[in-house]
Parts: sequence; structure tokens; C-alpha cells
Amino acid sequence: TAYSFMLGGSFKILDDQFSIVENSHIKSFANIGKIFQSGFFGDRSYYRPLVLLSYMMEYHFFELNPFFYNLTNLFLHLATTMIIFFIINLLFQDKTMSLLVSLLFVIHPLEWEAVSNIAGRSIVLCAFFFMSAFLFFCLWKLRKKKVIYYWLSLLFFVLSLFSKESAVVFPLI
Repeated sequence: TAYSFMLGGSFKILDDQFSIVENSHIKSFANIGKIFQSGFFGDRSYYRPLVLLSYMMEYHFFELNPFFYNLTNLFLHLATTMIIFFIINLLFQDKTMSLLVSLLFVIHPLEWEAVSNIAGRSIVLCAFFFMSAFLFFCLWKLRKKKVIYYWLSLLFFVLSLFSKESAVVFPLI
């Protein structure tokens, strides 16, 4: 509910125009190779192919309807919130604390810019994959070292790296 009014938002002038509206790479699945060979803004400064792939999927189904781009950000944020609930519950075995921490995360004003700004997709997508990687790592550490959890943690870590460069800190955590 706190974020629902953002669904009526439009594309912003700078980042959204360049990365979505005027981006010819996202307008055809034939360009998937180009997405993995170029940077986020067409140069080599940011490498975020999964963000562009998510825009490509949305463009394929919804073209340039900003409602669905905003809705995707909202769903990613809610999914990340659920993952945080599971992590806290796994670590502390306390559903009340898990719920409170998750509620704080989902409505915290710090998250507002990333969730309500379509170009913030890199942040919410990275957070989703990063927290998924952390969840599976915790499951691997706490649940008899099932190797599938370890491999899923590595997979989600790589996906988080393909969403935003700041995910590189995961091994330190």
C-alpha cells in the first residue's frame, strides 16, 4: 500500500529515456548478445545485463507502458522482503522479529528511491539476488551442508553481480 501510488508514475527524463525508451537493444530478442557485450549506458562503465534483460521482457509484453515497469520493481521489492523474513527467521527462529524486520525493510524511506524509480531496477534486482544468495548460503551453513544450497548461493551471487556491481561485497559478508 505504501508504494501503490507509484504505479501511476511515468518514465523519467534521463535514465529511463536512455535505458528503456530510446534503447534499441531491448526492443528485440535478437539483441540479447549485444546486451551481454555492452555496458548499461552503451559504454563500458556499468555492466548490468540482467537489468536490460528485464527491460527487454517487459518491452516484449507491455512495450512502453511504465505501469508494468513500476509493478516489476514493486514485486521485486516485495519478494526481497519475503526473503529477508526467511533469513531472519532462519537465523533467530523468531517469527515476530522476522515480521518486524521485514516490515521495517519494506516501508523504510531509504528504499523509496530504488523501488519507485524505474531506473532503480538495478538496485532492487541486485537486492533480490543478493539476499537470495545470502539465504541459500545460510541454509548451506545451518542445514547439514547440502551442496545444492551452496551452488544456489553461488548462482544467485553471480546473478546479483550481473545486476549491479556493488554485489561484489557478498564474499566479505
